[in-house]
Amino acid sequence: MIIRRDREVHQLPTMSDSSKFVQSQDSIFGKDVSNEKCGWFGHRTPLVLGAKNDKQSLKRLKQKCHLSLPPHLRCAIWISSVARVANPQLPITETDAYGTIGNKKSIEMKWEFALNAVFPNPADRDDAVAPDLGLTQEVLNQLIHNDYPIPEEGANQLTLVLCALQQVVGIEYSPTIPDIATLLLTHMPASYAYATISEMINDTSQYIPVSQKEYYSWCKTYEFYVQKQSSAHFKVMTNCGALKPEGLDPIFKRFFISILKREDVLHFMDIFMVEGCKAYFRMSLSLIKLISKNELKHLKLTDSESWWNEIRKKTFHPNFTLAKHLDIMYPRVGKVVLNLNRGNVSTLKLYPNRRMLRRALKYHEAWAVENMPIYVDETPPKPLGYILSDDKPVTLAKPTIVRSNLAKWLPVSLKTTKLDLIYSSEINGCSLASFYNQCNRYKNTIVLIEAIVDNTTATIGMFASHAWKVNPASYGDGECFLFRADPDPKCFNWTPDFSGIDNFEAQAIREQYMVAKSDFLAMGANAGGTNGIRLDQDFIIGESYSALGFDNEPLPGHDRNKFEIGAVEAYRLIREVDGNAIGEEEKVWDLNGL
Repeated sequence: MIIRRDREVHQLPTMSDSSKFVQSQDSIFGKDVSNEKCGWFGHRTPLVLGAKNDKQSLKRLKQKCHLSLPPHLRCAIWISSVARVANPQLPITETDAYGTIGNKKSIEMKWEFALNAVFPNPADRDDAVAPDLGLTQEVLNQLIHNDYPIPEEGANQLTLVLCALQQVVGIEYSPTIPDIATLLLTHMPASYAYATISEMINDTSQYIPVSQKEYYSWCKTYEFYVQKQSSAHFKVMTNCGALKPEGLDPIFKRFFISILKREDVLHFMDIFMVEGCKAYFRMSLSLIKLISKNELKHLKLTDSESWWNEIRKKTFHPNFTLAKHLDIMYPRVGKVVLNLNRGNVSTLKLYPNRRMLRRALKYHEAWAVENMPIYVDETPPKPLGYILSDDKPVTLAKPTIVRSNLAKWLPVSLKTTKLDLIYSSEINGCSLASFYNQCNRYKNTIVLIEAIVDNTTATIGMFASHAWKVNPASYGDGECFLFRADPDPKCFNWTPDFSGIDNFEAQAIREQYMVAKSDFLAMGANAGGTNGIRLDQDFIIGESYSALGFDNEPLPGHDRNKFEIGAVEAYRLIREVDGNAIGEEEKVWDLNGL
């Protein structure tokens, strides 16, 4: 249908357009995706041509995936295939629609909702830090910078997907996901990669482990099936540590990236998207069969890495292709019977089907709980958000690096908060009296200071556990801390000293957490009469020396004890969950309305 308006012609999407499949696009490297002619799939629904019913459609889809999918249709076929497996109650006509142009807007809206939930401030998207989901930050950096390597824009798309999966979907531990997400992004936009993985975890037993318990259960189940299939391989792999959970990283953490050629990984991805974990275990178990029992006798292995290097020699040989290897992964019945008649039973034990796998995975969960280590997430916390307002422009807290470091340093109970500007020297005036007037009702405040020394600037500051108000004595507690947010971020927490507990004078100096006088403001003190940080009453000159308890270096930098003050800002903390201020003191006498 054509609409003419002001001499412009606008083509509206028709019903036939909405049933067309979306075309693949490379969001990692920005390369063109080849468009190959293919008679197996149409350019619109239904996905599989010539199938009489859903069962035949699925069977044909599996057959065609074994031959490798046309790259330009991978986006549509991958997401539709996952939708089929994850939603078996839906007819295939509905799951096929996942990959069509008509579903594109829905996928993009859900993606934008996820991004807004994770990054209320759109500027944070460019500086986001990718969660490793159990892979470790070191290996994730290796994935991005060495294994692929990924350009900056592609790395940012991967980061956004991983952040959304962790913070919206709730995935904390699933070390396979970073590589899977990267492979998806080579053929689809970030919105589709996010939607595809979200569908994959609808039923976690279908695709990948999404918890530490599930991951270690997968590792133990693999060990179980190796022993069941070949005692010779089991013995060799056990001796070199290749069957320990940490020895299985190349398959269960890195999705075969280090032991298969890239085109073979993508070919296997085609199969995996349709068959799920069943194909995953088939591939993992079939690869060890590349090394014959006779070759096993002559191997000199020192560790698990040396074992997988032997596998890599086989898979990177010019004669190896995944298409040929499928004969090992999926032995034909006639071939099985023939070899059984010859007595060669050990090479022909069939792989576990989905029901057997589920049973084994469930059985080994008890072992996983007893043997898995304590998981510590190495991912830096997401940056603190801030409240946008035309009358309260955020300046010093605007850089993502500043808010990322503050989120890292705050007590755990305050990490899920956002910043709300309550004092700005540029808006409220450069005076201590104005500062106290704006801050005297709020506990748990963050003060940011622009320190200028020799034309170089640093953002330094302090976290105050109590409200800033004029007080004849020092006050506060050990929750206070000093910091330099940028450059060279460092945090200096207060620590007690019990060795000199009888030295009352030293203890009194050490416990000068907050000092609020009418002519200066300070945090921390030392025997020389100086402070960890001190600001004069006009916010012109500041000082920073090492303070007892905080043991800080001069906050603007080495030997930079005195500095000019460019700007001062104070922020209260607002809970993200309900929007209420933390630590706001009620007025004892509120005479409004009298």
